[in-house]
Amino acid sequence: MKSIVAAVVLAAAHVATADKYPVYSPGAGDSVDTCSGVACKPIDCKPPFQYKSPEDMGTCCPLCWAENIDVPEDRSWAKGMKGGVGMDNNADPILCRDVVC
Repeated sequence: MKSIVAAVVLAAAHVATADKYPVYSPGAGDSVDTCSGVACKPIDCKPPFQYKSPEDMGTCCPLCWAENIDVPEDRSWAKGMKGGVGMDNNADPILCRDVVC
């Protein structure tokens, strides 16, 4: 009896949420609209980014996309840091010898 009640509750919860969220169904083709219920915000793409339509990118909303961007890594926040965190006290001292995270 409990299992029947649990199954009914789960089925009701699934039906209640099924129409609110997009569902991906591989192999369903165009019969399932996975973007229904998704609201896209307007975007303004500044160079070097270019506007890419949802059809071009396979997404629900448009994107600002740049093919090649070189961003230098900023490691200035790590200046003065040394070592790291040592081995956990409960770790095997033989297998975890000289470990630093």
